[in-house]
Parts: sequence; structure tokens; C-alpha cells
Amino acid sequence: MSERNEMNENIQSQKSAQVLKGDPYKKLIWVTILLCVLFVGLLVGHRMLSSTQDARHRELQNKILEENNQLIAQYNEKVLERNKLMSQTQEIVLPEPAQEGWDIIDASNVPVKGGQAITTTRLEALSGGLLLLNRWHSLPSDFIVAEQGLKSVGTETSFKVPVANRSVSLFPEAINALSRFVNAAKEQGLEHYIVRQGYRTMETQTKYWNTETARHPNREGDGLIEAARQNVSYPGTSDYQSGFSFEMDVYNKDDSVINTAKFQETEQAAFLNAEGWKYGIVFRFPTIGYPTTETIDKSYVTGLNSKLKMNAYRYVGVPHATVMHIKGFVLEEYIDYLIKTPHILVYENGNLRYEIYRIPETGSDQTHNIPTNAVHFFVSTDNMGGLVCAITY
Repeated sequence: MSERNEMNENIQSQKSAQVLKGDPYKKLIWVTILLCVLFVGLLVGHRMLSSTQDARHRELQNKILEENNQLIAQYNEKVLERNKLMSQTQEIVLPEPAQEGWDIIDASNVPVKGGQAITTTRLEALSGGLLLLNRWHSLPSDFIVAEQGLKSVGTETSFKVPVANRSVSLFPEAINALSRFVNAAKEQGLEHYIVRQGYRTMETQTKYWNTETARHPNREGDGLIEAARQNVSYPGTSDYQSGFSFEMDVYNKDDSVINTAKFQETEQAAFLNAEGWKYGIVFRFPTIGYPTTETIDKSYVTGLNSKLKMNAYRYVGVPHATVMHIKGFVLEEYIDYLIKTPHILVYENGNLRYEIYRIPETGSDQTHNIPTNAVHFFVSTDNMGGLVCAITY
């Protein structure tokens, strides 16, 4: 019996060993099954995620397409509005110009017939002639780029335009205008003009200002500034700093009579005041009774003390000087006029002579259009946010 029991125990022990020996394979099978289930789950999840992303992508594409269609529709509406406006503009009939004398027609509702694109550099804009400087408008911070264009009046004209000294400088356009005017005056028997001063540096204007403020030791702050401004412009606001403004006088070393005469009482001054605009030159600061007894006070516009009597003239270019002469404008009034009427046509005896238009200024190099039949043109900043183009026909 005991032998049988022992035998049974051995058999049972062998079965248990076999069972224990077979467990690793079962575990491997279960692990494999689990990995397969996990892989299937990941695959299903990936497909579901991909399906969701595709749906979102299609939704985004549809949204973008819808927005693009809206932008296209808005653009088409604007094109239609513009074409309608152009159609209406083309129907505008400008009045016939006067057949005798000068006539200025407001063409602000008519676009400039630009046939060619030009680029006006910032340097050209700063040295174009209309740069406004007064107590309310100071020198642009980038004016330094234009200073390189200033030339000695005496040197450039071989001293045919007399100057107080070689350092008297202006921009070339102003020098050429002065030279043409002096030659024309000489043909009329009028000589001995002299340019006392021209361009002032910031250093020179500051020196004048400091000298003037020192004369008011009992004032300070705004009171000191206002007192000093009665005689001297604050640095950066003097028209002499534009490079286009100059002081005129007469001088002849062999004629003591003319040397002691007041400039505005001479024939030379009368000729300059009457004919200067034909060369692009205007009197800069008219005050009551000065430079002539008929002169209307414009000091409230220029900001200059009405008690000051300055023989300051300014080159602005022939087209602009012509309009200023016809309208009786000073520079400030002329620019205000262009802001209100940004496109004008100037006729002489029924013939178009000048076309002038003003566009918003970018403050850098700027591309715009001009008519293909323009004989000559020049462009200038007005220092009030506008770029002014003057075309000669």
C-alpha cells in the first residue's frame, strides 16, 4: 500500500512539474494576445483621430473659402463703386477758362490723368521749394539729407549775383531763379542787388535765439519764449532754415547814396516786388504798409511780429508763385488753399499753363503718376502732410 501511495505521489509530482514547466508559454500567449488587442485599439483610435482631424480640416477649408468669397464680393463692390464714381467724374464738365488774363479752375473732382509713374525721393521732396517753416511748423527731423544740396550763391553764379560773403548758400533752384531775375533786372537798367543772407544752420539760428533770450533776464518759461519770438524765430522754425529764403538789399561800393537807401524805397525793390513771381520768387512776410503802402498785413498768418520789417524773399517755383501772385497769398495761405482744393488748373489767355495737385505724403520715397504730356514738373513736401506736384505745359 505504501509503495502504491508513494508511486501515486511521484506521478502527481511529475504532473505538477510539467504544469509549472508549461506556464511561461501560456504567459507568452497571453502577452501576445494583449499586445494584439492593444494594437487593434491604437489602430482604431488613430483612424478615429484622423477622421476627426480630416473633418476639422474640411471645416477650416470651408471657412477660409467662405471668407475668401466674402473678400472677393467686397472687392467687386468697391470696383463697381469706383467705376461708378469714375463714370460720374467723367461726366463733370469744367468751366471754360477766361480767354484773357490768368484764370484758375478748381479741378478737385477730376482725377489727374496720369500716364506715367514717377518716384519722388525724400531728398527731392525736401528740396522742392514749398517746405513750410513758421512758429507752428518746424524743420523736419530728416532735413539733414537735403543740406548736402545747398550751394554757395556767389560760387555758383561766379558772383554775378552779388552776395555779402561766399558762405551765403541756397538750393540750386533758388540760385538759378535769382540769377535769371538779376539778369532780367540788368536788362532794365537795374543793378547792384546783393543777397545779404541765405540759408541758416541750426547752430546759427540757436546762436541768434540765445542772444535774444539773454535780453530778457526777468522772464522765464513760456513768457521768455514769447518775448524772444517777437524778434527771433525759435531754432528750427525760421524760414531762412529752409534753404529757399534770402534777404535782399542793394549795394555799390562807389555809390554812397544807394548804400544808405532803404531797400523798399529803391527801384530795385519795386521791380523785384512786381516781377519776382515770374521767376518763382515771392515776398515772404508782408505786414501792414510793407513792403508797399498798399500791402495788407499777413502777420497773423505768418506768425511774424507785425512790427518787424524784413526784406525776406522766398523761392517757391514759378507755378506756385503765379498762383500766389494771382490770389494774393502768402505761403501759409497757399498751402491751406491746396488742402481745400487739391487739384487746380492754371490758364493764361485760355491756354493751360500749369497743373498743380496735392496728394498725401508718406514721408519717404513715393511713387505717383503725372500726365504724359507734361513738359516739366517738380514735386515738394509742404511740411503739412502733403506732397505737391506742379506740372508745366
